[in-house]
Amino acid sequence: MIKCELEAVPKTLGPLFHFPTLNDLLRMSQSGSSVSSFLRSPARILVIVLFLMFVTEVGVMLVLPTVVPGGLSQPIEALIDAALLTSVCAPVFWWVMSAAKRAEEERLLMARETEALRAQQMTTLAQLATGVAHEIRNPLTSIKMLIQVNQTRLADEGLPTADLELVEQEIRRMERSVNSLLEYARPEPTEFKAISIQELIRKAVKLIDGRCESQGVEMEIRVPAQACIIPCDPAQIQQLLLNLLLNAFDAMPSGGKLGISLSQGDEVIELSVTDNGDGIPQTVESKLFSPFVTTKENGVGLGLGICRRIAESHNGTLVGMNHPGGGAEFRLTLPIAHPDAAQLSSRYSANVA
Repeated sequence: MIKCELEAVPKTLGPLFHFPTLNDLLRMSQSGSSVSSFLRSPARILVIVLFLMFVTEVGVMLVLPTVVPGGLSQPIEALIDAALLTSVCAPVFWWVMSAAKRAEEERLLMARETEALRAQQMTTLAQLATGVAHEIRNPLTSIKMLIQVNQTRLADEGLPTADLELVEQEIRRMERSVNSLLEYARPEPTEFKAISIQELIRKAVKLIDGRCESQGVEMEIRVPAQACIIPCDPAQIQQLLLNLLLNAFDAMPSGGKLGISLSQGDEVIELSVTDNGDGIPQTVESKLFSPFVTTKENGVGLGLGICRRIAESHNGTLVGMNHPGGGAEFRLTLPIAHPDAAQLSSRYSANVA
């Protein structure tokens, strides 16, 4: 049942490759200056500044009567008070601001190093996956062809072929895993064009309509009536959407509710896919998009990694989390198209009307 609502608004590489892990980088950052770490929070900086001002003002008020001769007018005393307060606080404030700046620089450097490490690891993994996949796929193809030939011969002779059919099914499953490795290691070039994200959602939903009915999943779609035009490779974004939807189905084997919602801001669109399954296990949540991490019995663990790479190649983001109401939620953000796409938008709106 579909409700659609239109709203107005690996350790074996150790000897060959050794990269520091994210935990190593975290330990390196923790061994740095504790002061810089403390001053990474704006709230902490504000507390320190207010505390120093309070202590300094109290100290000046206590010391001022002993260092300033009596009989001075109130404006002169206020001027001396301000001068003492400034002379004491200025160096301390300068030190606090310098430490905060160093802390921010360290944080940015750490983020760049982490991203560089991730890119280096992904490059190495891609090279390894490509080589292994090629070495496996060629003999698999030969084995499959021999099994198909013998299966046909045995069937013509009236002999049982159940075992050969099982072997062929397993070989096809291995081929799917190998193809996933190749797809992860060698992404297709992206060809951008302006298109309505609603159109891509419609096509993806049409592909899973049959499974939706057979599995007892109720799907609710909330999208704006006005077209949301994005610059993208339609095939890649549809692949991303379909992968998220199929993952939602896998999370609800006995049926449930699947939601698709879309909203458009000034610069980006946000697409959300939710389900009411068991949610994301805590052991997997922190490494959800890492290669070969999966909760499926026969999963390879590359699908979400491919989805995130597609999102990043479109200057967007993809995040996954447990939904407050139960189940999981994946949010995709993509930049909207340049105003030149207004003609396409109006044409889509006319078709919807």
